[in-house]
Parts: sequence; structure tokens; C-alpha cells
Amino acid sequence: MEERDKQRPATRAAQRAQAGSRGGPSLRALGTTLFAVAAIILLPAASLARGTAPELSAHGHRLTWTAVQGQSTYRLLSRSGEANRVQILSGRSATPPAQPGLTVTYRVRATGAGTWSNAVSIAYPEVERSEPPPPAEMIVGLNAGGWGPSAWPDVSGAVKDVRLESRFANDTEVGAAAAAGVRVDTWLFGTSGTIGKINPAAYAGEVVAVFKRYGAGGSFWQGRQDLGGRFVEVLNEPGGSWAWTDPTDYAAYTNLLKAVHEALAANFAPAVRPLVLASWDAPNHPFGLGWAALGGLAYCDGVTVHPYGGANGESGGALGDRSSVEEAHALSGKPVYITEVGWPTAVGQPSTGDSQQWTEAQQAQNITSFIHWAQGTGYVAMVDIFGYVDYGSNYAYGIERKDRAHKLSYAALAAA
Repeated sequence: MEERDKQRPATRAAQRAQAGSRGGPSLRALGTTLFAVAAIILLPAASLARGTAPELSAHGHRLTWTAVQGQSTYRLLSRSGEANRVQILSGRSATPPAQPGLTVTYRVRATGAGTWSNAVSIAYPEVERSEPPPPAEMIVGLNAGGWGPSAWPDVSGAVKDVRLESRFANDTEVGAAAAAGVRVDTWLFGTSGTIGKINPAAYAGEVVAVFKRYGAGGSFWQGRQDLGGRFVEVLNEPGGSWAWTDPTDYAAYTNLLKAVHEALAANFAPAVRPLVLASWDAPNHPFGLGWAALGGLAYCDGVTVHPYGGANGESGGALGDRSSVEEAHALSGKPVYITEVGWPTAVGQPSTGDSQQWTEAQQAQNITSFIHWAQGTGYVAMVDIFGYVDYGSNYAYGIERKDRAHKLSYAALAAA
């Protein structure tokens, strides 16, 4: 593997190549948000048997139930409106995704023996929303970094703002970017793992340390032009099973948002406090509904969306998935930060999990069109194009080829 491939950011889909398309019908309506299911079965109410059963209870939005001897898998039934839906689970607890504004009734039974439990209902509150003023000026940036300090003068010909993973938070990288006039505007913390195993206090402490050094007003900028970062992105695509083992642990994600928000408020003056960006979208469902229903909107300043056009164009194709951007703003009431979107150019190679392949001319046109559309919304605060240099056999999202030759999109991004 070439050295630059070893260093490339982990935010795009080497993992997702095996995960399949983001396409297919979208479960975006609030009343139809479902948990990730092994099987979904529609059942008439008459099928609910009577007899010996587990005892079901609710603790907040978390369900737990007693064991049935010799049984390790259970059917969790939910009912909102007329339809019953059943999810097959291992273990004896679950936190279903919230259905804001609805009351959902749950029952549980062992898959191999016994009968349905008592019914337990959870009334999910409406999502509380605030309406901040629209961003004064939209940032146009690039996913970059990991290509060495010598790359930054080249990056600066296309953009002046970038999104960078926290693993590149060092004086050499940031100093080289700053010397080229490039600001690391968005620092991304966390690209894979288990959300529930992240220690919120330790995670927040890492965020504070990076921004005290490299954020606006940070110690690194003493005697230099202040190009300090302004945004912290809390996990990359945490609703994606290709990178996270628990992509429906909304409570753990809410705890992270809360810890980061409170730590930043305690350590930075309002004028330089980094803004917290929370992930809203995930394949085929808005991840944000889960954590928003737990109060998470109080702990973020904006929501992130990655509106790729779909492996077969089913999510917008050349236009990008603009409807997911519109829905994120409508449902959250927050400014939208598009920290990834792009169109690969490996014509003749298979589609990626996110996108069809496009010619280099089409890629440039798609980028230009998308940025102009986003600027017209009034609520999109940032568009970061993915990415800088091509990698792999079909992940040719770069504005440069592997030989570092500029594509047409390099000039298009500079013009935008």
C-alpha cells in the first residue's frame, strides 16, 4: 500500500464498500421510524397469546424484561396506530428509537416458548426545536489531511477551510496548513468503534485540549495570524453499522453531546467557544431523531448531513440527496453542516456504496451546482467536499487524481 493511502482519512467508505448502497426507500416519516431489525413482521392484534410470559418494564425510554428459562432470543412487539411490528433481539433489554409525538405500546415474548408479556407504553415527546438565525456566510471547504505538510500549499489553491480528523492535531500539520493560509475549521473526533464504550468525560477532555491549542484564540496562535478552528464534529456517521457496533445507542450519543457542550461552555468564553456539530443522518433513516428525542438538541449548535447521491442515483444522483438536507433542518430547526458530499470519477468501475461514477466534467458540474443550491437555502452553513486525492480502485472522489494532477473540480471548487 502506498504511504499516502496509509495516511488517508478514515471518514469515507473503505468500510462502507462492503456495506452496500445507501439507496432504497427512506424511512423518514416520524411515524414510521423503526429500529434496525433482523426481521419485521406485521401481525393482527388477535395473535397476541395469553399465558405465562416475561415481565416487561420501562425505565425512561429503555425496556427490560425478565428471562424465560432456556431462551436467549425474544420478539419485541411495538404498536403505534393500527399496525403491530415485531423485532427479534438477543438479550433482555432494548432502547427503541423514539417516535416523537407518538405513544407506542410494547410487548415481549421468547422466540421459542412462552407467551406475550404485559403491555408497556412509552409516550414520546415532540422534538423541541429552536430557530437560530441563518448563517451569515456559508463555508466552502474540503476533506483533507494526512498527505503531509507539503500538501497544504496545493490544498490552498482550491479552498481555505478544511475538515480534519483529530489524529492530525499536531503543530507540524496545523502549522503547515496555517502557513499556506488554510484553516482547520472543523475537527472530527471519532470515526469507528462502540459509542457506548466511549468515556464522555475523557472524550470531552480531548476536545477541550485540541481547541485550547488549535481553536480560535488557542495557544498555538500566539504571535501568529489566528486561524483557529471553530467547530467540533462529534463522531463520523455514528448511525452507520459499517463503522460503529451500536449505531442505535442514542442515549450514549446524547451523553457525548452533553459532555462536550458542557466542557466547552466551562472552558471557553462565548466569543471563542467551539460550536458542537451533531450527526443527523444515517442510511435510510434520520439518526438524529433518536438522540433529539432524548434532549440532545440542547447540546449542539448544528447538525451534520452527508447527502451522497446513491449507488444507483436513487438519492438524488448528480444533485446529491438534497431532500435529506431539507429534512434535517425541518426536523431539527438547526443550521445544517454538510461535512461530506462528493461524486467519484472512476468511470467503468463499480459504484461505491454512496455514489455512481461520473466523468470528471460531470463531477465539477455536480460540485458547482450543489454549492450554489446550498448557498440559496439560507440555513446550510457549510459544504465540505469529499475529497482531496483519489484512492482505491473506485474511490475516485478526489479533486485530484492519484498522480496529483488536478481534475476540473479543483478549479470549480476554487471558483465556488
